[in-house]
Amino acid sequence: MNSLPLRPFPFPLNVGTDICQISRIYGILNSPRRLRFINRILAPQEVTQHDSRLGWNKGGLASSEQTGGVRDTQLWKAAAFVAGRFAAKEAAIKAHSHRRLTFHDVVIERRAGKEERLGTGPPVARIKAGDGVAEDASALISISHDGDYATAVCIAHDVRALDG
Repeated sequence: MNSLPLRPFPFPLNVGTDICQISRIYGILNSPRRLRFINRILAPQEVTQHDSRLGWNKGGLASSEQTGGVRDTQLWKAAAFVAGRFAAKEAAIKAHSHRRLTFHDVVIERRAGKEERLGTGPPVARIKAGDGVAEDASALISISHDGDYATAVCIAHDVRALDG
């Protein structure tokens, strides 16, 4: 079979996606590994900024009364948040396959829209600048949760397309 040459995609974009099971993160956060895991996934500024969402209480996750089951606890809400961030960072790393990014090289922030304060808009990935680059890059992120899963998609500009 003789196939035709493949025309390149007409826009300099890369896409990454990931899915994360919330109950898996819940199990980690409900174990002695929680602090090490959080510090491996989230950059220090993310831990500080999202202190209340993580449910920190004097160095550990705050306990919650279980009135409506596991999914109503502070720990489950923290696990859903971390699972979403984990999926978003994995998606961003996949969309930037031309770089060797780590979880700390990707910071998920809220971007400002028209007449919005910084931090109230949809999520955006801040990709820390590489060697010889003067500023951080941004990539579009979408994070979604459903049942026991968090998923994310990242659309990023591919600088290599401009070099060709």
